[in-house]
Amino acid sequence: MTEAEATQSALLKMAQTIGGLVSSVDTLTRQWRDQDEKASIGDLHQKIDRVVHDFRTLEGLVKAAISDIADMKPIVDAVEEAKLKASGALTAGRWIYWLVFGSGGGMAVLWIASHFFQVTLK
Repeated sequence: MTEAEATQSALLKMAQTIGGLVSSVDTLTRQWRDQDEKASIGDLHQKIDRVVHDFRTLEGLVKAAISDIADMKPIVDAVEEAKLKASGALTAGRWIYWLVFGSGGGMAVLWIASHFFQVTLK
């Protein structure tokens, strides 16, 4: 075997080894990429599951709030009605006060009362 043939043989072995290394690196790169994609898909599923759980929790809270508001509505209506009645009573009281004591109304009340009641001294 000549020196040229030995060099050619060595170069051929080197080329085969380098080809094997390139193939191994390509395989490892593909495997890492696949693992990263699978991991990111798994993370995505976990994130979606968390969002779904949060929405369900929020749905329960909204339903509870709606129920509480429905329970409070009759009470609020009753308070509003009581405020309106109190306002009406105040207005009626002012009118009666004005009629009785304003512009000689008190005299008229006393005159009317004197015709219905007998006041005698003993």
